[in-house]
Amino acid sequence: MLPLLMVFAVLALTVYGQLMMKARALAHAVPVGEAGRLGYVVSMLSDVGVLSCFGAAVLAAVLWMLAIERLEVGFAYPFMALSFVLVPLGSMVLFGERVPPMQLAGLVLIVAGVTVSTLAR
Repeated sequence: MLPLLMVFAVLALTVYGQLMMKARALAHAVPVGEAGRLGYVVSMLSDVGVLSCFGAAVLAAVLWMLAIERLEVGFAYPFMALSFVLVPLGSMVLFGERVPPMQLAGLVLIVAGVTVSTLAR
């Protein structure tokens, strides 16, 4: 049970990293036409939220190593596909991004695929 919880923690940390990075990118966005790309990168790299994304990635890597020590990677890895569902849905809720019907259908297919893959075990 613990290894499966680690897999879901990896998923949560991955989704957190993507959504936090987007939030911080919006906060540090350079106005169109402004030539401050280096300043943008420096401000992003010194932002606590961005640094937390890096920390989340390292923690996710450690948890993944521990999880696949006890689980078959063929069982665990399909759960990572759920990040392709959770990130767009999170961006829709948090940032008002649009999820067109065809993309939504694709997200449903991903969930169906992960479900079939899990039930096949």
